[in-house]
Amino acid sequence: MNTTTKRLRWMAPAAAMGMVLASVGTAAAASKTPAVHGVSGAQMKSVSKGVLRGVPSDVLVGAATSPAMGMGTGTFYIDSIGKKMTWRVPLSMGANAFQSAIVGSVAYVPTMGGKTYVVSLVSHKVTKMFMSPMGDRAAVAAPANHLLLLFGSTNVTAYSLPSLKKVWQLDQGGNALTVAGHNAYLSGNAASTTSVINLGTGHVAGSIAVGHIEDAVYDPERHTLWLANWTNGDMTIVNTRNNRVLKTVQRAEGGGFNMNNMMGSMGGFMQLAVAPSGRQVYAASFSGNVMVYNAMKNSFAKDIPVGSMARLSGIAVDPSGQYAYVTVENQKRTVSISLKTDKVVSSQAGLLSNRWSVAK
Repeated sequence: MNTTTKRLRWMAPAAAMGMVLASVGTAAAASKTPAVHGVSGAQMKSVSKGVLRGVPSDVLVGAATSPAMGMGTGTFYIDSIGKKMTWRVPLSMGANAFQSAIVGSVAYVPTMGGKTYVVSLVSHKVTKMFMSPMGDRAAVAAPANHLLLLFGSTNVTAYSLPSLKKVWQLDQGGNALTVAGHNAYLSGNAASTTSVINLGTGHVAGSIAVGHIEDAVYDPERHTLWLANWTNGDMTIVNTRNNRVLKTVQRAEGGGFNMNNMMGSMGGFMQLAVAPSGRQVYAASFSGNVMVYNAMKNSFAKDIPVGSMARLSGIAVDPSGQYAYVTVENQKRTVSISLKTDKVVSSQAGLLSNRWSVAK
């Protein structure tokens, strides 16, 4: 078990450069609605410049980008593509969230201050709040075990669904946690290995010698785990049936991220997404490209250029596989990309998340 994951600082480049607070302020100013905080269930409709094109049924969700440490923006986004409307759901003042978990019509949003908010994607309101471990600001769902997993730099904690009763806690953390059936894979951008967690017991069942991972994604169609190394551009594909490495694909643009010069970095994997068909894996990179991998051949396929100076982070693919939604951090906007034409088709200013999801 590698313990270096306990000392990780999570990356939120635009926030660390002081850009995210400005972007949220821009959105609020555009809507002419004052900031609302607390767990009162109030919400704000944002009419930021521009709207996203995509499948009308798509609902894009994500926590507003916050700095790696300290006070956050305290906002959760729900963007309805069909209604051309974005709801800015306020959490508590300064709440710092990174990655939410979607279960049905509910989003679970953990925050660094030790509170997890339950947000209805129907009413666009906070419906519940429960206490969770300090420092945990990311969540994933484990459907096969009926668990909600919260994690941060020092631990992984499992709660039963829907009761939210604590089931187990692992004294090991990281910044990427991916569920594959009854196992979870825990990685860190400062850790040299990826741990395999048995979700039934909460114990580490083994490890894979692949480390320095910024994000990971599971392809259930091919039972493969994709691990992205943001320092050297390696994309490692693992067979989850035996936890053996199948192949490592190296692309320079996937690496080179520099924590000391974040927005000056010319590359680096940020978030990954897998196509609903399981045939492609997509990676948002600070190179300005969405990198496309052929999941059937375990090879790099092509780049989708968003802009030579675009710093891409959050990415989600809609359930039909027709569109990708991607955050452009340094331009303070999210864009919609047609995956049929490989072209940017729309943009919405003031909308940023390091971890987007599309509610199914």
